[in-house]
Amino acid sequence: MAEEALTGREFSRVFVPTYNAIIGFFFLVATASYFYKLHFSVKPKAGEKRPLLGGEAIAPAKGVTLMYRKLRSVLLYQAPGRYFEANGTMFVIAGYLALNIFYCFYGDATQDVSYMGNRFGLVCVVNLPIMFLLGSKTGLLVQWTGWSHEGYNILHRHAGRVVCLTALGHIICYSFNGRTLGEQIMRSAQIGVGGGLTGLAFTIILVTSFAPARNKMYEIFLYAHVWFLVAGIVLLFFHYPRCRAYCAAASVIWLWDRINRFKNAHHVMATTTVLSGNTVKLSMNVKSTFREIHWQTGQYVYVTINKLAPLQAHPFTIASPPNPNTLELIIRARQGFSKSLFLSEEQEHRVTFHGPYGSPPKFDGFSKVILLAGGAGVAYSYPEAVELTRQFPGMEVDFFWVVPQRDFVSWVDMDPKHNVDFKVWVTAEQGRPDIEKYVKDSIAGAQGQKCAVAVCGPAALVRNSRNACASLLWEGVDVEFYSENFGW
Repeated sequence: MAEEALTGREFSRVFVPTYNAIIGFFFLVATASYFYKLHFSVKPKAGEKRPLLGGEAIAPAKGVTLMYRKLRSVLLYQAPGRYFEANGTMFVIAGYLALNIFYCFYGDATQDVSYMGNRFGLVCVVNLPIMFLLGSKTGLLVQWTGWSHEGYNILHRHAGRVVCLTALGHIICYSFNGRTLGEQIMRSAQIGVGGGLTGLAFTIILVTSFAPARNKMYEIFLYAHVWFLVAGIVLLFFHYPRCRAYCAAASVIWLWDRINRFKNAHHVMATTTVLSGNTVKLSMNVKSTFREIHWQTGQYVYVTINKLAPLQAHPFTIASPPNPNTLELIIRARQGFSKSLFLSEEQEHRVTFHGPYGSPPKFDGFSKVILLAGGAGVAYSYPEAVELTRQFPGMEVDFFWVVPQRDFVSWVDMDPKHNVDFKVWVTAEQGRPDIEKYVKDSIAGAQGQKCAVAVCGPAALVRNSRNACASLLWEGVDVEFYSENFGW
């Protein structure tokens, strides 16, 4: 046992620095890539034209440039299916999972059940700070990497599953390690029952976090997610001394997130307007707070209305262009908080929100921007269209909104004064649009100008527009793509 323990300590001395170095290197590359894209890649050059669909006067992409665009195409493409993400995201997830599997079973870990249990426990606690950092609502990683809210939330879910599954693996290994029941009880008495209770807390979090359960009982998931995680961290801290540094690091990140929420909190009065499609518009009077509130199009806030859903903060994209008077949100009634708000007979509410957060894309280097929206995804696309035409009068903004019914257009102000060519596609009258064809035709009409596509809406709309851009990149067309998913 002494030799086994020494081997475990030797492994941890190698595992901890190398694992953290690999994860740190990934975040460093993501940050550097975003910095380059933000400050260099999208800066316009005098008279710059980009080859698009092989116009006669424009030379097509060749050599390294063509290979780079084909690589971007492969990474951008998203296969059909509910659980598939873009290939680039899938590669990152696969690499992260493979790295953890490697460290769990590397060497002779499987030769001894107790040793393998130690491996699982070590992998679990080392991932705790990573999970908390990815789950931070104040979006530190969004500011550094430019990832969308949905993007880093995907990584947070997978980090959480690694933590929960390795914790369960640790418990299972120590439950079947050859000790008699009496020895197991004595061992539990020595190290306390905190490990078992931590495993129970993590199991509840894991079960309620999967999409079917999360969608049907989101409020239960939200409370379980927060309070069982806090309880699990406290129990784990006292479970084993070597866990304490990681629990402390996770706690610091959690406290930092809470302090930032408090610093960014605003208390305002808001009114609701019932819209078609089981939707409500929440208009918050930003003059009703003592601090000035500034936001950019594409950012989001977390909203709390204690009278309807105490201690809950729900994220919503800001649906109004920057202005000194009103911050608006478009909220579809689903379950829980959103349904309570929609059904509330009161039209005036005292609202607490914190934010804004997010690092939305910059379009100042583009001649044409195609904004696609589906349903409530107009909360992103509409203010972006209005603000782009205001900031860049010479920019061509192509706005395309897919709605199920004609009366949905009352959600936003489509007055011609905004100088936006608002296009609305009503599926009840026209059927489903061919999004891939629309994107390709719109970019073909740009005649070699620098183009970007930004989409917010249901998964199918995002996937089809993403794959249209991936197809164009494969052909050598240079186009930027940005997406923000919404859904339950």
